[in-house]
Amino acid sequence: MPALITHHLFGEKALDLIPEGIVRDEEELLAFLLGNQGPDPFFVRFTATPENASACHRLAHDMHAGKVLPAFSSLREGVSHLPHHDEGVGRAFALGLLGHYVLDSTAHPFIFAQQDAICGAGVGLESMGSEVHAIIESDLDTWMLWSMRRQTVAEVPTASLLARTERIDRVGGALFSLIALQTFGLKLSPEQYAGATRDYATFYRAIEPLGSRKSAAVVSIEHIFSSHAMAECMAHRTDPVDECASANLSHHRWSDPATGAAHDESFPDLFFLALDRWKRSAERFMRGDFDTLRADFRNLNYDGVPETA
Repeated sequence: MPALITHHLFGEKALDLIPEGIVRDEEELLAFLLGNQGPDPFFVRFTATPENASACHRLAHDMHAGKVLPAFSSLREGVSHLPHHDEGVGRAFALGLLGHYVLDSTAHPFIFAQQDAICGAGVGLESMGSEVHAIIESDLDTWMLWSMRRQTVAEVPTASLLARTERIDRVGGALFSLIALQTFGLKLSPEQYAGATRDYATFYRAIEPLGSRKSAAVVSIEHIFSSHAMAECMAHRTDPVDECASANLSHHRWSDPATGAAHDESFPDLFFLALDRWKRSAERFMRGDFDTLRADFRNLNYDGVPETA
């Protein structure tokens, strides 16, 4: 990722960069903001049959791993074939999905660099990369929400950021179903997206806020069945935070794990760099200029790792 709150905040900032007339009403606004969550809701699909849950998890993994340009080509084609009354919602949703990819591919090397440093520090965390990754993202979420809005999840429950309508669920589901089949050869019914987003909201309602009785109960149950503690790692704190070590506000040096390139950007630096990149890419996506878009994407998957042939 980054995680849910940061992607939502990115969408809010990106709204200021959208040409007038692209997002025309409240429903299209919700579609754009939900689109900024990308395929992440599919990772937590749990109230489905094993076959459908597996297809959801597979799509989320495959979309993050590669075939980014073909997936966005399928997405644009899908929007062009929507019924006229759904086109606006579909276009807004698609631009949101593009925002998710651009922020992920820009910020993920930074997060992976921190994860590798912490797990490699010789303090017994070598096998806990997923948990460390989730804690970093949760810290960034909490800090970004406070620094940008002066709010915590006590005022803005995380699940509330997944607001949507029946039309958004239906249109988003149709577009993801097309991407799944055309790009990844996966059969995924359009209804699975609504279920995945509902599960995503249910998951956050259950685990938050961190330290609450219900959160502690979920964590206790998770410990019974697993040696991992992802629920606890993903939950957000309610205390205001003006400082955030995970944000690298002091501009310490870090290296991209995939390329070895040296950097010193903070997370806010990367957040606003991604906004600039998204604005350019969104204009080219709307024009269908995929030759230039290919250069924008720099052959990077959602993790910011160069795709292999």
